[in-house]
Amino acid sequence: MTDAEEDVSALLSELVRTLQDLQTEVEPRTERGRPRPPTPEELLRFTSDVTIPAAILVLKTNIEALKLLRRALRLAEGRPATVSSGGGVQERATQLSRATLTRLDDALSDLQGAVEGRPADAEARELLTEARELREALAEQLAESQSVDGAEDIEATEVPVDVDAELQSIKDDIDDVSDGGPGDGT
Repeated sequence: MTDAEEDVSALLSELVRTLQDLQTEVEPRTERGRPRPPTPEELLRFTSDVTIPAAILVLKTNIEALKLLRRALRLAEGRPATVSSGGGVQERATQLSRATLTRLDDALSDLQGAVEGRPADAEARELLTEARELREALAEQLAESQSVDGAEDIEATEVPVDVDAELQSIKDDIDDVSDGGPGDGT
């Protein structure tokens, strides 16, 4: 084995270890190899960060729709559309709804980042970056080795690794399990 082949083998081994670490970080498994269900803390965090603000937003939207309906009915009867009420309470409710919308936007941004492969966890981001760098280094090493040794020698040892495709595959497996699809063991 030449030095170039040893370097490629070492880079490939390191890339595989990094991808396994990333898979463990993104998709923790039970002792039997099945995806681990969310912990109570994860469920509580999701509930407090996404579910409750979304429910509040739906309720506030319904309240505003009912207020508009009330105004439309008053206008249809010929009465004034506005009724003076406690302005301080309405102002405070408006501020709270803005804060809730901001929290919901943040939670949805985090969720969208996770779906797009940008993990919010710093360790997972670091592992993903390292895996991408290793993939690029391996591709460079393979290209150099191919130009030196010729195409027929490198084709036998080339192992294409697409980190983004691997991450999508992991996400699809998780989606299948959470939807009760194949692989859920039931």
